[in-house]
Amino acid sequence: MADSIFCVGCQRGKEDIIADSWCSDCSEQVCKTCARVHERMYPPHKIVPMKEILELSSSLLTLSKNCENHPDQKIILYCCQHDTVICDSCVPVSHPNCNPIISVEKAAKNVKHSTAISDLERRIGNLSQVTENILSQNETILEDLKTNRSKITKTVTEMKLKFIAHLDKLESNIHKDIDNKYEQCDETVSKIINSVQLSYDSLSAWKKDIISLKQYASEIHLFKAVKFLDAKTHQQELEIRDIQTATVPTLTYHPSGLESNIQNEHSDLGTIDIENVQAPISVLDIDQQCQFMVGEQRKLSLTNSFKTTRLGDGVRVYRGCFIPGNRLLLSQFSQNNLYVCELDGSNPKVIQVDYKIEHMSLYDNTHALVSSGYGGIQIIDLNLFKPGRKLKVRGHCYGITSVKDKIWVENQPKTLTIMNISGKVINTIKTTFDPCDICANKD
Repeated sequence: MADSIFCVGCQRGKEDIIADSWCSDCSEQVCKTCARVHERMYPPHKIVPMKEILELSSSLLTLSKNCENHPDQKIILYCCQHDTVICDSCVPVSHPNCNPIISVEKAAKNVKHSTAISDLERRIGNLSQVTENILSQNETILEDLKTNRSKITKTVTEMKLKFIAHLDKLESNIHKDIDNKYEQCDETVSKIINSVQLSYDSLSAWKKDIISLKQYASEIHLFKAVKFLDAKTHQQELEIRDIQTATVPTLTYHPSGLESNIQNEHSDLGTIDIENVQAPISVLDIDQQCQFMVGEQRKLSLTNSFKTTRLGDGVRVYRGCFIPGNRLLLSQFSQNNLYVCELDGSNPKVIQVDYKIEHMSLYDNTHALVSSGYGGIQIIDLNLFKPGRKLKVRGHCYGITSVKDKIWVENQPKTLTIMNISGKVINTIKTTFDPCDICANKD
């Protein structure tokens, strides 16, 4: 909540009137008189009793109505391509070619029942559970560190008993080393726990905030809150993922060598190292969904889609790949037909091949490859839209890809065959499983 307990509107008129309500549309406290005025506006502003929103985070209640990049401009637009709210001035500067750009009012319509808020709630819930698991795991790590410390200390003490005359000093030195390394481990894990605890506390607060906002906030305010928390949640996701993939310290002991002749040959009882090992992790939804960062954009956005009826009545797409010229190469389910079309499905061209299509892959800018089971591999001319010559391959050709003028195909059980465009086999690789889909990296 904001610190002020006075009506913001009255304070602008140099009056200090106690506020007992909150205007969700204006994001400010209002007194009884001002509340009636706000309710009479068209459309009416949503007025909420102050006691109903006392537990909401102040950052959500005071979301700015002005653009972050243009403080003198109101946020009135929403860029669907970049998934962000913007002002009029943002359009020519940062979003000149974006489409569509719609009003915030239109974007916020029915936000309470949208997938955006349900997805955010699910992600926050998942992140809360993951952070809780990490807290528990790191508490266990601390206990394991104490156990390891005790075990190593006991081992050192047993060695000391065998060489008591010479080992008193060495025992003292290594105990200090153990304690110092333990303190380093303890400090590292404690920092992780503190960081995760802060994240967990924030997530708990956000979950409560969403419940309250869904009940009392206007759609526009809720929409802004969703976008605000979406960014915050993503930041937490990245931080938690960093913690998950980071190593954690553990204590190990490395004896110095032979116990015999230790007085003459050894000046210590060994060393204590901190080994960073991967802790057990709980999977974040962001990792399960494979959301990759692209430039400064947080999400990939849909640019094109179309119904397969644009290709013809009853066409069911089975496989596909991108080809040069912003086009698609698609195969028809259980048929011998290929389709070349624009990204929106327009200007389709039909290519009929000799056998049923299993998989396909782009070979170069003018040719594609189609695996056809026992029919081998057929080369497709993307300029003439015609099937070309066939490569005879032993076995049943299924998964296929190409890289650096070489063709990789799965044509035998647990086997990858590498050949050139002439059909000459260069190499075969045995696998521990039957590869179904294959892709290759040019590096």
